[in-house]
Amino acid sequence: MKKLFLLRTLLVLVSFVVLSSCKKEIKQEQNKQADLTTEQAKSLAKDAYLFGLPVVFFEKQVDFQSYTTKVTDKRAPINQFFHYRAFVEASDRSVVGFNVDNLYSIADLDLSKEPLVLFVPQMGNRFWLMQVIDAWNGVPAAPGSRTYGGKGGTFLITGPDYKGDIPKDMEVIKCPTNLAVIGGRTYCAGKSDYATVNKLQDQYKLVPLSQWGKNYIPPANVPLKEGVDGTTLVNKQFASLTAEQFYKNLNRLMANNPPYASDSVMVKKIEKLGIKPGADFSLSTFKPDIAKAIEEGYKEGFEAMMKESAQLGKIVNGWSLTYDMGKYGTRYTYRAAWTYFGIGGNILEDAFYPLAQTDADKNPLDSSNKYTLTFAKNQIPPASAFWSLTMYDFDAYLVPNPLKRYALGDRSNLKFEKDGSLTIYMQNTTPGKDKESNWLPTPNSGKFKVALRLYVPKPEVTSGKWLPPAIQKVK
Repeated sequence: MKKLFLLRTLLVLVSFVVLSSCKKEIKQEQNKQADLTTEQAKSLAKDAYLFGLPVVFFEKQVDFQSYTTKVTDKRAPINQFFHYRAFVEASDRSVVGFNVDNLYSIADLDLSKEPLVLFVPQMGNRFWLMQVIDAWNGVPAAPGSRTYGGKGGTFLITGPDYKGDIPKDMEVIKCPTNLAVIGGRTYCAGKSDYATVNKLQDQYKLVPLSQWGKNYIPPANVPLKEGVDGTTLVNKQFASLTAEQFYKNLNRLMANNPPYASDSVMVKKIEKLGIKPGADFSLSTFKPDIAKAIEEGYKEGFEAMMKESAQLGKIVNGWSLTYDMGKYGTRYTYRAAWTYFGIGGNILEDAFYPLAQTDADKNPLDSSNKYTLTFAKNQIPPASAFWSLTMYDFDAYLVPNPLKRYALGDRSNLKFEKDGSLTIYMQNTTPGKDKESNWLPTPNSGKFKVALRLYVPKPEVTSGKWLPPAIQKVK
């Protein structure tokens, strides 16, 4: 009885200490909130939105792509590959900014339980890339043909908290977040190359470390994650979030997907608004005028991101030139815009992505007009692997057209002029049979954008010496 009494007393004391601590924390938060002015609340809400957009958007993308009980041609459960066996078409609006140069192999990862082993077979003389994207839209690693040639490799992808052993025959890839995506790309020369690329894709492996070396078979009939919308496009899902839902999700996600060390100043700053890893967030805890200011700041954050998207990088000849994709630092508005309109872009060493939304006269590209893009003989995009020019609508999705032609590039049957120059015609009606080989169809209506991709760009590109020419409106 005496022991039982002491145990009860101890439990009461522990409960009292915990309760006192909780009350103290709540009081501290209330004191912080009491000091907030409406302008401060609005500013902090805007900052928190721009800072937190990547991780909240990223989870939506991961949930959408992994919302399936088994592997299909466009989805797979967490920690399993799904492979695009053919080039995507405009009807596929599952991801913004798709390219039609490579066949994708994509896997959504949850590294919270244990690391995953990624195996890539011998690839021969073929461009390949296994880009790892963390939940803040950074690129902690991107093994590929540029770095490993045709030998492939075995890689151990670990989460931020893993402290176990690393097998000697594996190269470690430490991901700073538990949520991640592998954006695999394998060069494909066209329909005649599908079978060869598909065989390589079938050899890609993703295996939990504890199962490596065993006869591992990925689980089938995986339960669907509750509360996930597997139908509505990710951008629309994200845009429909209320301020409270957004900040609540941000707090939850930061607990397992910690911000970078360089984010410490911003993380400390937005704590005053109740934004911190693992904390709950509710507008009901704020005074009505402060809650309203937070909602206004949330909207201003979205507007700032949209404004930033009009100039993603240095503007030259109407092209946004980004030399720091996947390495955004603390430029949160910039990072937010790239995440919203082009999540998972490659680092410069692997690909250079000039993006044009305006013509030579700085006017928006519009489908009601006709345009030309001419490369002089010495301006042909200098890429060690290959290059392409892809047409997108204003929301960065591929454009449907009768030819099902979404891009042109160095593997297209392009017609060069006698002086060695190359002209590409951009319009929604044919430029004529003699020019149709160089025709990249625009949308039937509305504004559009085009992306020029140079895979493994040459030194004159990465140094900034080579620049794409301006798009000319046909007068």
